[in-house]
Amino acid sequence: MTAALGHEPSLVERWYRLAVHAYPSAHRSEHGAEIVGALMEAAPSGRRLPSPRETAALVGSGLAVRARRAAEGPAPWWADGLHLGVLILAVANLAYAFADHTTPAWTAVSAALVLTLMRGWTRVALPLALFVTFSTGRAMVFGAFWTGGSLFGPTYGNWVSLTPYWILAAGTAVLAVRGSRDLRARSWWWAAIPVLAFALTAGGLAYGAPWQGMRAAVEGALLLAGIGATITTRSPRWALAAAIHIVPGGLNTVLHLPMSSRQDSAYRLILAALLIAMAALSRRDGKQALA
Repeated sequence: MTAALGHEPSLVERWYRLAVHAYPSAHRSEHGAEIVGALMEAAPSGRRLPSPRETAALVGSGLAVRARRAAEGPAPWWADGLHLGVLILAVANLAYAFADHTTPAWTAVSAALVLTLMRGWTRVALPLALFVTFSTGRAMVFGAFWTGGSLFGPTYGNWVSLTPYWILAAGTAVLAVRGSRDLRARSWWWAAIPVLAFALTAGGLAYGAPWQGMRAAVEGALLLAGIGATITTRSPRWALAAAIHIVPGGLNTVLHLPMSSRQDSAYRLILAALLIAMAALSRRDGKQALA
């Protein structure tokens, strides 16, 4: 994908080269130059700005290739979906560590958990997941006097708020017992979410409307991407991962409905509708269901 000798790539060509990164690296290395070349040949003479339509098609095609390769991986769909789901919970925990201005020690433990899950090192991640879970639940499990310590993060005073952490620990334990021999390493792009959270914190933005807006944008984008991947592959792995993240928050809203705002309730209903749509789209035949 390098430019020919003496050829300075235009803005349009550079943009398409960037968009080609939506494809997996192996596919990009083999076909990237061909794809960009075809787009440049089809572009009207003298075009100075890239086509939004061609860009969207290019990115969508790349993500579809990624989805198909993920569905064709060696891990069964439930293990792959569970792995993605617990990673999302760990990423959310790290993002909120920045939002809550927790101690550096707690942030480091949370970051290590994200890193080990991203790389598929589930047996290394298990003690970290257990520590995070029992740390956040220490007031409920061990009593209110277990609330201090620089290594410990925030603690919760009700069992419902602890549900994501118990799922994180249980899911990581299942994956650790099963072994990580066929779990794939996740994209480094997952680290962009806590990096964005850190940037908001460093910018002096307190938890509130900016955080709620960021969360809504990220969750909405991920759910739409999951629906697209499900349409492409009909695999339920993305619905499982989404359920692991969405259901605990929805349960908390339902149990505290009188105290929940209309905006939060409506938002949770939208997430639930997208999750149901994703699950409905993941119809599989009997042979695929056993994969």
